[in-house]
Amino acid sequence: MPWNKHATALAALVLAGAVLSGCSGDSDGDGGTGQAALTAFYHQKITWRACPAKDTKVAAPGDQEFTCATIKVPLDYAHPQNATIRLALNRLPAKNAAARIGSLLTNPGGPGESGLEFAYQATDYFSPQMRERYDIIGMDPRGVGNSTRVRCPSGQELERLARKPGVEKAFAESCASRSGRLLDFVGTDNAARDLDVVRSVLGERKLNYYGASYGTLLGQFYAAEFPHSVGRMVLDSVVDPTVWPSDSAGQAVAYDTALQIFVQSCLDKGGCVLGTERAAVIKKIADLTVQLDENPLDLGAGSELTGGELTDVLRGAMYEEEAWPRLEKALAGLFVRNARPMAELLDSSRRGEDEADNGAGTTAIRCLHLRPEERTAAASRQAAQEAVKKAPLFGAVAAAEREVCHYWPAASLANAGRAIAAEGSPTILLVHNTYDGATPIQWARSVEGQLSKARLVTNTSGGHGFYTMGRCTKETVDRFLLHGTLPARDATCHDRAPGVAVPSHR
Repeated sequence: MPWNKHATALAALVLAGAVLSGCSGDSDGDGGTGQAALTAFYHQKITWRACPAKDTKVAAPGDQEFTCATIKVPLDYAHPQNATIRLALNRLPAKNAAARIGSLLTNPGGPGESGLEFAYQATDYFSPQMRERYDIIGMDPRGVGNSTRVRCPSGQELERLARKPGVEKAFAESCASRSGRLLDFVGTDNAARDLDVVRSVLGERKLNYYGASYGTLLGQFYAAEFPHSVGRMVLDSVVDPTVWPSDSAGQAVAYDTALQIFVQSCLDKGGCVLGTERAAVIKKIADLTVQLDENPLDLGAGSELTGGELTDVLRGAMYEEEAWPRLEKALAGLFVRNARPMAELLDSSRRGEDEADNGAGTTAIRCLHLRPEERTAAASRQAAQEAVKKAPLFGAVAAAEREVCHYWPAASLANAGRAIAAEGSPTILLVHNTYDGATPIQWARSVEGQLSKARLVTNTSGGHGFYTMGRCTKETVDRFLLHGTLPARDATCHDRAPGVAVPSHR
């Protein structure tokens, strides 16, 4: 998952999806009416071609077998005979055709992350055994990336908006004027219907699926809509549809807990450069954010670090345990007003962002998951007050993500905030890190109870993303996707990133 660095009004918009950009939906209609028109989408022929060189340059070394394709789906599934939009797909074929299981559709989350870019990293991400037996399929969801895209202000134009009063309203109005009807149809419900069209077009009887973060919510929506078409489904870092994105306080507390684990891990490995006592270190970090807002630190090259930006750095680092040793050094430097380690950390993360070019943001999808009564200014103020009270360091930023939704022109989903049971689906495997700040562990436990058939496996680590944490996590997912083998109930892994100590919970 990407790092998040946003603290100002501009930053809040970016975090909430301000970089959604690109082309509006196609307006060419498809012949036929009603069910006949929908059936035509399910039976369209897919033509795989060589992927553009500018896209495949992000693929893992040696992966030159990728092919790409574009298919059409209805803009509005209630009226499939009318306007269509395009979906962009890519495919990395299974290395062992004789042992091939089928296609594994993937979604990396966001919402708004590029599924194509995720699939291009399949060799680095999935195990060799998975690569042997599955075609790895990436898809940019509707509204995102190379698919028909939502158009919103970005870059210098967004910066100009952020300098004016009423930036959230102006941003929403600009998105509406550029994107037109597309904004009404980019919700998770329609994205799930797209998945089923893709399943059919690929010639698969069942959908085998790996979804991470928001991709777990997309998987739940699919299982609810098409329970009998679910194959082997893994949901990694689980989003709870009954509280996301409304529970700003729960999100902020999860980041606070992750920060506590980060500090304790530093202490437990000995010789911690941050201090000798967890509460004291946490207080130093909190005090530092206040000091930096009053007196920003010069990072060189015309860049300064404010307290709000430091909060974003902290929050971003909680996504990835491998970043913790670098964060330790950067914070230790800041404690003595040494900017160099933090400047190096920021430079490294920004290069990664430039290479990934995450493209589409979250606003167009996120806002639709708030119930209408949660999209008022009063509701946001109340949520912000609760979040700041429970987690002062992270509360304000967590609450700011929903402010643009006051003005968002598309209506909330009819089932926004409702639990998903997916009656009739086979058992779905849920996997989750215990100290994940981006998706709190209680979300996964809640979803395990909501789904009619689910099995949860936890890993005692921080970081956002279970599968790549280590041997146990990878084998747990692989056994299920490759052989259909469910882990034992209450199974737990204990994989940590290199250089990170197991927390003692003192």
